[in-house]
Amino acid sequence: IAKRIKVSKKLLNKSALPIEQIVNERMAYKFAISMEKAYLTGSGAGQPLGLFTASTDGIPTTRDVSTGNDSTSIQFDGLMEALYSVKSQYMQNGVWLFHRDGVKQIAKLKDGEGQYLWQPAVKDGEFDTIKGRPVLMSEYVPNTFTTGQYVGLFGDLSKYYVLDSIQIEMQRLVELYAESNQVGFIGRYEGDGMPVLSEAFARVKLG
Repeated sequence: IAKRIKVSKKLLNKSALPIEQIVNERMAYKFAISMEKAYLTGSGAGQPLGLFTASTDGIPTTRDVSTGNDSTSIQFDGLMEALYSVKSQYMQNGVWLFHRDGVKQIAKLKDGEGQYLWQPAVKDGEFDTIKGRPVLMSEYVPNTFTTGQYVGLFGDLSKYYVLDSIQIEMQRLVELYAESNQVGFIGRYEGDGMPVLSEAFARVKLG
């Protein structure tokens, strides 16, 4: 990944704010969202292999669970099918992963006794849970609620390996943009990622 931010020299020289610190923070954010998206939906060709990309090299379609869901929404039975399709040694470290639109659906679900499946966190800093397992949210989890689409995942994320070949490097370019009275900041990162044990995951799919 390579990202660039250009800043005017006037701003750098006269602002009371720590401009270079702000640039670094903004650059870190831009890298983080690109990496998050790749780890979830990357194709594996010139980029990480994502959790929601069906592949025999990562998580194959045999780990997709649609039983119990309907064609347009997540259901209680579907979540239980996904949870218990993962072996107990991975279940104890497992987490749920959904888009906020999926969480909104799940927060309304009740079991056969009328109890909400969703359990909000008791303390600040703790995760909400489903059947005692933490729920994580990402804007890059698929959220198209139609037949055959992925809408979530349960699994042990320690079985998704990330390799940082080159940590984020920052370079300050003073001369290149001198004509426009700007300074450029270039950030570069090299790395990869992929699921390494398919049985540690179950993808939630609509029926």
